[in-house]
Amino acid sequence: QSQLNFLPEKHTDFIFAVVSEELGMGGALFILALLAIIIYRLLCIAKGSRDNFGKLLVGGFAVIFFIQALINIGMNIGLMPVTGITFPFMSYGGTNLLISFSCLGILMGMRKYRRATHRDVMSNEFLGL
Repeated sequence: QSQLNFLPEKHTDFIFAVVSEELGMGGALFILALLAIIIYRLLCIAKGSRDNFGKLLVGGFAVIFFIQALINIGMNIGLMPVTGITFPFMSYGGTNLLISFSCLGILMGMRKYRRATHRDVMSNEFLGL
């Protein structure tokens, strides 16, 4: 499909079809497994968050990544209309990649802040404060 130019936008909208064609079913499953690991880790961060804002923010980012992948794969297999939604972390284009990594940076900061406050609380309890 991609070698003979049957796909209209193979570097953005149909990147999953190109990767599946080039790497086969094993490569496609590997990419889906990597995305599932990212979403699972996001849900673990949401579960460990101490406030509702953190839970909702991290859960929202996880849902965004899942819905983007679901719609893009649905477009590639013909179940959904072509809407122009990119595949997370893979499609060509700087804006989607910048926003996706910005989301992950925010989440890493939230996780680091959660750990630091947890250590402070634990040390204060140990000192009897």
